[in-house]
Amino acid sequence: MDPGMLLAQAVNTPGVGEVILNTLKVLGWFYASSIYWAPVVLPVIFWRVWMRYVRAEYIANQEYQLLEIRLPQEVMKSPAAMQAVLDGLWLKGGETTFIDRIWLGKVRIWYSLELVAFEGDVRLYIWTRKAFVRMAERSFYAHYPDAELAPVEDYAIRFPFSLDSHNLFGADYQIAGPTGLPIKTYSDYGLDSTSAKEEQKIDPMTHLLEFLGSMGRGEHLWIQMLVRANKAEDFTFGERYNRGDYKSQARAAMQKVRDNPEDTVVFPDGGTGKQLSEEQKNILRAIERNVQSSQAWDIGVRALYIAEHEAFDGTNIPGLMSMWQPFSASGFNKFVPVNRWQPVFDYPWQDFNGIRENRMKVRIFDAYRRRSWFHAPYKFRSSIITSAELATIFHVPGTVAKTPTMRRIESTRATAPSNLPT
Repeated sequence: MDPGMLLAQAVNTPGVGEVILNTLKVLGWFYASSIYWAPVVLPVIFWRVWMRYVRAEYIANQEYQLLEIRLPQEVMKSPAAMQAVLDGLWLKGGETTFIDRIWLGKVRIWYSLELVAFEGDVRLYIWTRKAFVRMAERSFYAHYPDAELAPVEDYAIRFPFSLDSHNLFGADYQIAGPTGLPIKTYSDYGLDSTSAKEEQKIDPMTHLLEFLGSMGRGEHLWIQMLVRANKAEDFTFGERYNRGDYKSQARAAMQKVRDNPEDTVVFPDGGTGKQLSEEQKNILRAIERNVQSSQAWDIGVRALYIAEHEAFDGTNIPGLMSMWQPFSASGFNKFVPVNRWQPVFDYPWQDFNGIRENRMKVRIFDAYRRRSWFHAPYKFRSSIITSAELATIFHVPGTVAKTPTMRRIESTRATAPSNLPT
């Protein structure tokens, strides 16, 4: 039948014709009014598409390297050494001018600090651009001369993940409290004291290492901390940007606390007022102290539990949700899971045959493999922490860490004498 006749028949059908005519009227109105909204909407769409394109091209053209941290038999240094390493890696250049950002698509370097267990075999990694490997080595060996930083093949790329053979649970994490309020750092645990004996130290990172080491045959647990130097950004950095740097955001958080006192005070004349509670005062002191401590980083944290179907242990999921608890306490900030990759379906028709859930599993694995957080295809709002906080959750563990499946190298790294004849 001729399409024109079908349309005419539909229009003459009671009810259907009215819907079609109303739809055509709305479309006509949008077309007629496009002279007003198009100059505003189309540039915004073009801006987002262009920024994604030039950044994706720039990122894809970079080469990347995974470096394994091979631990020495003894590490007597506190996490302050890792804080110094991180301060040495803190770079906010590479996207200085608007030409770099908008035309060339340049982005500042980001790193991935990773704690990984392959069937209980615990490894530590640093992922970075190949161009910055030598800088990472210099900063690392300056403070850990007995450890080894070795280039290795990327485990996330070569891992044979398939939904046919594996099950997966993943989560992202973010800071729950106000910007500037610190998590419980190594100094709060007394790890900055040089007089403490190794066996008397309490390192909260050993909680993560033991959890990683508890993985059995067919189980894998991967944790990545994606970090980059924090800086103030404007709209030329893309559609999602930092409107202020760490200090300005922290001071805004302090002002918000000051503007909302919680305790009620009664004056001699019978009147009442508000004043800061002791907890609020402690928060203000903690933020002020943290702002002055060290460099600030944007951070996104992600974790995956991957296991063969017959080895998948659901009791590891609560462990994944609570593994950051040792880094928090009353009066401190904390990492909390974000329900981004695990939608809850109450009824069978919400997710027929597990299609939507499987799609999310594939996407979070892809996001982990790409180390994607700050830029498309997986771009999310980041939290902000300092080098002291970052060194608390990721550092070269001392001998207080007794995880049996965490291997340490037998010999120390040595360099050739500088006076050898050529």
